[in-house]
Amino acid sequence: MGRILYIDGVERLAHRLVQKGHKKKMKGTKAYALWATDNVKRSKDDQINTALILLGSNIDPEENIISALNYIQKLGTMGNQTDFIYTKPLQFEAQPDFLNGALLLHTCLPLEELQRKLKQIELDMGRLRNENKNTPRIIDLDIITFNGSIADEKDIVQLPFLYDFVKQLQPEIFKWQ
Repeated sequence: MGRILYIDGVERLAHRLVQKGHKKKMKGTKAYALWATDNVKRSKDDQINTALILLGSNIDPEENIISALNYIQKLGTMGNQTDFIYTKPLQFEAQPDFLNGALLLHTCLPLEELQRKLKQIELDMGRLRNENKNTPRIIDLDIITFNGSIADEKDIVQLPFLYDFVKQLQPEIFKWQ
């Protein structure tokens, strides 16, 4: 995973670059720290990706959502999140209501690795998969958007509240509407 430089780290880097003679004429009022990082090359591993992650649970949902959030925060920086709401189960209705919500995650992980890590979190929390994917579950973690692209349109169509979550956290995705 790539390093994250906080602003004080960026300012230290800018100061070192100037001390080593990498100073160029600065035009305008661009911040000193930002000027110094203009030509810094980032490796592919340092790319910051933004994923909208859907969380859902209907087995001890409050406890399991909190536990999942604790796992997810280790994968990057959590950004804005929706309110968590109770929704009726779809298709297989003879089960408790689901607690659902979504959040933005800023991460250096590429899509495939993030998907693997989310599935591992589900396993670590005790999720069991079977033929009927609509049965009660301890936790369900799905990537809905990745870097502004919808990962799975059928989820948005099948889960009416999901459209609202995406519109709330990433309204630019639906700017055409």
